[in-house]
Amino acid sequence: METGKLSVSFLKKGLALALIFSLCTLTFLFFHSATPDTWRSIFYFNPEIIFFLLILVIASWLVEALRVKLIAGTLGEEVGFSDILRINMAGLFTGNITPFTSGSVPTQVYLFHRLGISLGKATAIVTTRMVFTSLFFMVGGPVALYLFRRRLLKELGIEHLAVIINAMLLFLLVLSFVFLLVCVWRPHYGRILVKKVFSLRLVQKVLGSRAEAISDRFLCELQEFQSCLGTILRHRFLPVVGVIFLTILYWIINLSIAPAVLKGFGVNIGNRIFRLLLLEFAILFLVSLIPIPGGSGFTEMGLYSLFSFYLPKHLLAVSVAIWRFLSYYLTTLVGGLFFLRYLMHK
Repeated sequence: METGKLSVSFLKKGLALALIFSLCTLTFLFFHSATPDTWRSIFYFNPEIIFFLLILVIASWLVEALRVKLIAGTLGEEVGFSDILRINMAGLFTGNITPFTSGSVPTQVYLFHRLGISLGKATAIVTTRMVFTSLFFMVGGPVALYLFRRRLLKELGIEHLAVIINAMLLFLLVLSFVFLLVCVWRPHYGRILVKKVFSLRLVQKVLGSRAEAISDRFLCELQEFQSCLGTILRHRFLPVVGVIFLTILYWIINLSIAPAVLKGFGVNIGNRIFRLLLLEFAILFLVSLIPIPGGSGFTEMGLYSLFSFYLPKHLLAVSVAIWRFLSYYLTTLVGGLFFLRYLMHK
């Protein structure tokens, strides 16, 4: 089966790569920190929190499906909630096992198109969802990191790197501004920027004869997205507010999994909840820039460092494993079952 340029063999390689990196990292963390107390402590994990964690994970799936349904309805397409949920889960699977979650978009576009939605409209639905998420990360991430940079540097004990990190964050802020300029405020400049990028000698050398075709396709999709986004912003103000609200709610639910895991081991977060969510967001934002499926390896190391502020050493690896299972493996497994179902009925 091929979904655009997304092949089954490519997905198999991505899944294998993600599992290898993740399992090797977790094995290293357990070897480094586990003691006999680790295995005894597992039995003291609050069983009520397990139920709460599962509710959080399922709620994140439902909120994301509701967000896509709202986007589809805003663009004039009425799609059943159950259909959207299945398509989302299949897209989460392919996104989780491909670099930069690149497999999610072609999968969802293909499956929406199978429901009878035109290819252009299906692309608009999926890319609109993707851009709202990107705005949350690419704009919200650098802004939050820059505003709270001093506090974060102090918490992480890396104040001596303040000059370098401040420069990096300032660079990210500039990129965020360019991203907003391209997507929302001045689409014309976005098209000019794309043309200049594809006319660079290095890009021409890397892409060869395909450079012009790729550039034209990129410009076409960018124009289509900007047209749909412009229509939404001009005539559908309240739905846009709803999509923004659901985007924020989705990430709040996702980020709440880590505090809930700590709560299960009896950690009283108290007034430190904002600090925990901010640090977790910072880690996930930085990991999203790494071209490894699911950020495997780096994500586990990042959460291990974060949990070290709250837990004794013997509980660190097991806490990371629980968090990773709920936030990544469970979603990938369930999404994989939906994807397999679509694959068998192609």
